[in-house]
Amino acid sequence: MGAPVNGGRRGGPAGSELSVAAEQGRLADLVDPGSPLVPVLTAAGRRFLRPLHVQVVGRPGTGRDTMARALRERLSLTVIGPGEGEQGAADADLWLLVLAGLLRRADRELLASLPSDRVLVVLGKADTHGDWDSAVAVASTCATRLGTPVYPVSQLLACADLDAAEFAALTTMAAAGVGMPSMAGRFLIGRPGSDERLLRQGLLRRIDAYGIDTALALIESRSPVAATAQDLSRALRDASGVPDLAGPLGARVGHIRYWREVELRCRLEEAAAAGLDRPGAERLLAGAGVAG
Repeated sequence: MGAPVNGGRRGGPAGSELSVAAEQGRLADLVDPGSPLVPVLTAAGRRFLRPLHVQVVGRPGTGRDTMARALRERLSLTVIGPGEGEQGAADADLWLLVLAGLLRRADRELLASLPSDRVLVVLGKADTHGDWDSAVAVASTCATRLGTPVYPVSQLLACADLDAAEFAALTTMAAAGVGMPSMAGRFLIGRPGSDERLLRQGLLRRIDAYGIDTALALIESRSPVAATAQDLSRALRDASGVPDLAGPLGARVGHIRYWREVELRCRLEEAAAAGLDRPGAERLLAGAGVAG
């Protein structure tokens, strides 16, 4: 998904000269080297082949920053996060809307403002719903009300990266039969500022109660996916639901490519209107067909 967007033709005729040249990075070769269209086509070709850009949106407090980090780290995507909207929105190909629970009016209004064929909706912070089945149920309710799939994810688990000290502490807890209390505050034993308390605070901050509970269960069961800190971190990331977004994201590549072709034709139409090698621009547009 981090590669340029190719395939899934929905714009001009399949295999049209303009379409094929755009994919091969040789748009400027379609006109005479002295044509004023060369810089136009060169710039348009770079935009056409840019990596897929995903913009993370949602209400404040839904975990947008962590979601953006998770997409970068787990799916190697180019992501436009909160605060980057104005400068990056022009490059957005797909929008990922993060929910934090049952729908609010602001969620519906935001979804209605996004391109319906290039938006993905997730229920973020799925680990805060007690158990994964509960998160799936909430996501299902949201999906029914929105009329579009909603995928439960834990963006925090997707960023799990336990160090040796944290893994050793979790292993000791599992060996002693220590479980994750129903109230996270009870997990913080030891005097304020002590190494034990600071370590437990770090675990809560990095993987939260659900992640700790999952990690302890995996270690206690002697699962091979919990043999080392690296293995356990990978298992937590795999359980986050974020890697599962690769399929739904990939299913939208055809739509993304279509709109990139629309943008390319718009640049040619603008060049023709400005008198920049109008015959050449019109020839390429005629061969590309009409957007559908």
